[in-house]
Amino acid sequence: MTRCYIGADIGGTGIKAAVIDERGGIITRSSRPTPVADGAKGILLALKGVISGLLADGPEVSGIGIGTAGRVDPEEGVVLYATDNLPGWTGMRLAAEIEAEFALPAAVQNDANAAALGEGWLGAALGLADYAMLTLGTGVGGALVHKNQPVSGKQGAAGEFGHMVLYPGGIPCSCGQSGCTEHYLSGRALNRLAAGANEGWDSRRLLAAFAAGDPGAAAVMEVYMNDLSLTVHNIQSFFDPGAIILGGGVAESHPLWWVAWLDRLTAASPLSFNVLPARLGNEAGIIGAARMIMMREME
Repeated sequence: MTRCYIGADIGGTGIKAAVIDERGGIITRSSRPTPVADGAKGILLALKGVISGLLADGPEVSGIGIGTAGRVDPEEGVVLYATDNLPGWTGMRLAAEIEAEFALPAAVQNDANAAALGEGWLGAALGLADYAMLTLGTGVGGALVHKNQPVSGKQGAAGEFGHMVLYPGGIPCSCGQSGCTEHYLSGRALNRLAAGANEGWDSRRLLAAFAAGDPGAAAVMEVYMNDLSLTVHNIQSFFDPGAIILGGGVAESHPLWWVAWLDRLTAASPLSFNVLPARLGNEAGIIGAARMIMMREME
């Protein structure tokens, strides 16, 4: 009999989850907006509602895996720190809450770690035991995977590439630092760069103009691609992964800029790289969360 698991992904705008079988097939799914105005209790209630619906409508499941924004202690299933995108979420004992509610084993990880596990199971990192993931979305996140296991670090902050300092003394960040990578490589950053070049541009129009050979777009993208090259160089330098997987909304536009960027990366660094675009898109988090509880069961 095929075993099934629930994989859930909690972000600042939405909660999504699915019942996934042991081969990675999605059987049924559900989602709803994250009720951030209701605080931690409301977010937890919404998560439980999504899971309850899947349990009522789908096959029997063996466990629940959850990826959540914020820093996580995966051993205890506790959110160590979360920004105001998930108000009151810091300190949430998420695994204990879900296990008590549904009488099923639960595992919790940072959402980027969960996405990386998904890419390692069924995506771009298939067959690799050691790899990194850099996510370029609304913010910038990341994950380190060593011997098929996410590296969390003492404070749950390993792989937080968005808060590596790229420009000392640069743009102030909510984390208390200045010049964090997130402010230069995120989708928001790319929108800012686009508007600075042309009032009518957002990131999508910038990238389309770049692909069409517009010189103004090329000048902006030169800055962005140089910053991305330095960030990828630093990741390769300190972790030496078998591959660096680029995911997130910005990375999904890679057909428009990938070849040009790889030329700059090669010119900017003497290191050897295996850089790959992510394959699973928005499915990576829920697939990786299901994989996480599946791996826990196999231990």
